[in-house]
Amino acid sequence: MSNLTHEEKLVYDVIVSANPKVTQLFIARKVYVGCHDRFEGYDTPKQSTLRKVRQIIRDLRMNHSLFILSDEEGYWVMKDKSEAKTYIERMERIAKATTKGYFDTFRAMQKAFGVTSEYFRKQGELFD
Repeated sequence: MSNLTHEEKLVYDVIVSANPKVTQLFIARKVYVGCHDRFEGYDTPKQSTLRKVRQIIRDLRMNHSLFILSDEEGYWVMKDKSEAKTYIERMERIAKATTKGYFDTFRAMQKAFGVTSEYFRKQGELFD
């Protein structure tokens, strides 16, 4: 963790201290990541600020192998193996539902227009 940039450390510290979760907006307001101006009454971060928060969290996950989890309620740091298992099961359900939706759209287009796709042919094996 000593290789974290100043911004990464700020964001990570906010997430670690979350009880139980912290939102992207809270992080942006707390550490002013990506915000060009600090001013009294800072209330609504610019779009680039929230994008910057997401990018830093992605970097913490990918470049520093920190297990930061997220859902519709916010971000938190994984505490144990059972939490990892539950999270993976949730990601799997979401991935299958999303993929099935895309596959159903492809199948309708295939029927209507005769288009083909090797990718969707292979994905179809999961749903047939």
